Amino acid sequence: MQEQVKITVIDDKMREEEAASLCKWATARAGVIVVAPLLGTMALMANQIYLICKLGKVYEEKISESAAVSLLSSLGATYVGQTAATLIPFAPLQIPIAMGTTYGLGRVVNQWLKTGKPKDISAFKTIYDEAVSEVKKNIDVFKNNPRKDEPLGDETKKFNE
Repeated sequence: MQEQVKITVIDDKMREEEAASLCKWATARAGVIVVAPLLGTMALMANQIYLICKLGKVYEEKISESAAVSLLSSLGATYVGQTAATLIPFAPLQIPIAMGTTYGLGRVVNQWLKTGKPKDISAFKTIYDEAVSEVKKNIDVFKNNPRKDEPLGDETKKFNE
């Protein structure tokens, strides 16, 4: 019986490590694509939708692309306002915002999945704010992720809300 408990702990640790790796990859990718001509903010949203779907797979939860779009919509004014700010064509502004919102989103979705996908995600605002702050303090670490040039999915895809 104790052996089974150890396996569960290892599985949880492996899930957490995989989720953290995905969040860092998507964050680094956000910093690259947000300033790309003709892609920018739409590619950023695609990157974030793929992150949500991939995090679902880590926790063996099927999250459709439309469910991921709905989840993005439910994050509220802070997320929407920050994402809208990436439309301003000024890289020193766009990059930290895109990276912060992506990492914050990833951390929130990870916690949301771990806690059984509660309907009210407002309780995760602190996690989002802490993640955004972490990126701002360590932006160069996030920017240097070796997978930053590797898309999580089709960044040219348009998602309907």
